[in-house]
Amino acid sequence: MQKSTPASDAAGNRLLSPTIALVVATLFATVAAIGGRSDAAETFARGAFVSGPYPAGPFTFVNDAVGAGIFYNSGFFGSSTVVGNIEAGYVWDAHEVFDRSGLALGPAVERRVAGTGAAGEYDFHATMVGHVLAGTGYVAATGSTSAGYSYVGVGMAPLAKLWSGAIATRYATDANSIGSFDTTPQSTIPVYRQFFQGISGTACDVVNSSFGSYDPAALEQESVAIDALAYQCPNVTFVAAAGNDGAAAVSAPGGGYNGITVGSVGGANFRTPSSFSSRGPVDFYNPATNTMIAGVRVAVDVAAPGEEDFLAAYLGPTGGLGPFPQYTQNPSPTDRYFVNMDGTSFASPTVAGGVALMKDAANGISVVPGTALDTRVVKAVLMATSTPSDGWSNGQATVGGVLRTTQSLDYATGAGVIDLTAAGLTYVNGDTMDLPGAAGGIIGSSGWDLGSIGVGAHADYPFAAPLTASTELQVALNWFANGTFDAGSDTGTRSAFANLDLQVWRVVSGSFATLVAESASTYNNGEFLRFTLPSAGDYGLRVTLPAMVYDVGATPVTAEAYGLSWTQIIVPEPTSAIALAAGAGMGFIVLRRRQVTSPATPG
Repeated sequence: MQKSTPASDAAGNRLLSPTIALVVATLFATVAAIGGRSDAAETFARGAFVSGPYPAGPFTFVNDAVGAGIFYNSGFFGSSTVVGNIEAGYVWDAHEVFDRSGLALGPAVERRVAGTGAAGEYDFHATMVGHVLAGTGYVAATGSTSAGYSYVGVGMAPLAKLWSGAIATRYATDANSIGSFDTTPQSTIPVYRQFFQGISGTACDVVNSSFGSYDPAALEQESVAIDALAYQCPNVTFVAAAGNDGAAAVSAPGGGYNGITVGSVGGANFRTPSSFSSRGPVDFYNPATNTMIAGVRVAVDVAAPGEEDFLAAYLGPTGGLGPFPQYTQNPSPTDRYFVNMDGTSFASPTVAGGVALMKDAANGISVVPGTALDTRVVKAVLMATSTPSDGWSNGQATVGGVLRTTQSLDYATGAGVIDLTAAGLTYVNGDTMDLPGAAGGIIGSSGWDLGSIGVGAHADYPFAAPLTASTELQVALNWFANGTFDAGSDTGTRSAFANLDLQVWRVVSGSFATLVAESASTYNNGEFLRFTLPSAGDYGLRVTLPAMVYDVGATPVTAEAYGLSWTQIIVPEPTSAIALAAGAGMGFIVLRRRQVTSPATPG
């Protein structure tokens, strides 16, 4: 998948791996082999569409920019995973980028599910999102360009199985609202139920939704049901777009609790928060006291590129374009692309596709525990390995000698911009990958744990080795809002909400002696710290659960499960910058030593 602004070129053959035996030698050919013409664009909404195969480059490749290459070079393309996309209409996989016939595979979209009363039509927006998730990148022959699989058209998880869910009961007929649509709980919740709980014994590994509606407290039936399903099915990771309303509150379903909500970044290095990306805080409702507390939750968890994308165009007379014959063709061409497309709609599937790559690797590497598939672990790892966006701030300030935040995350980008290279190394090659026992234990320099803590208790994680004064720690903790889902009525409820805190302590003679830093928000179900240690020495992480915010379920909550992840970033001295850069590729050597990678094959 590419960003249609000039930037340095990238070698397409980096995607090749001999572990994909069925892929012919021409799979994902180099950019230079693609060529193609750049036709004059016709205005459409915020973007434009052009005839295929591609406009003139060079391009920045989003997959490379977010570090997906570590998975591709290790032979992981998402093939063991099922990725679901739920929005207005279906992904149209007759577009050339979804053609898998040359790979001896079935169709890209394996299953389509429509909710009760939903139109169930192919849709232009869903098709673009599907391209980001699982476009395989085939390009038909055009002029002097030969047909083949192209790196520039590849989605994040190009070999994942794609399920497409349709929930729109009616599309907008106003030309100023192209793509808007109506839903009902009946058209929406049954689709999520099937994607989470499974169809014929198979459920999705990750579910993406790139749409938004106003629900700042996440109290609508759909929001509550999605959270309840995510709680009930923790190995199904839900990813949602933050919305495109700038400073306004993050939209639903991204304003819920139990998924990964994604903001958008752009700029030369994909570090600048997009001006359109929603970032306003959302509300917290306490059912025990029947009170609404406005603007106290940070809804965005991470960010990813979402500007100026180049995406597969469906121009058929159905879905969001159906009411506008001036924009449609029947049948739709299979080689047209929208260019310069902006939106958190495309940042979200970038993260969802990255999650599919992570889970594909976890499935394929025997030393990785099965607990790695838990959403709380996946989310914590993505947060702990993220890169700060421009102007990033979670409100940290030193008070009484302790670095504290009660905000926990940046409003626009959460923990920061995803870095799948760092995430991959921590997720499947970390020094610590899930400790034995319920919670706590000695940890290595990077890793994760799926733990459980009792109310009023704490769990300690002392580092095995001393840390240097030049070490920057990034630590993420998250947990679910508890709930139940009734499949008979397709309704969800929220039953309990725990108030966990995250701390870093100085350790002396094996004891946690001095509090150094703390993330202690009350109404978020995630805590995050990013800071440079004040001095060298022994340190440890502590997770605490002082009390429940509310607990209205039939059975009182006595313990809460959580995902915890941490990384250490060595801040280089000026004289050691070259040595650090030289060692940047060592992660692949470590992976190869553990028989995780195979050497890439030149194109």
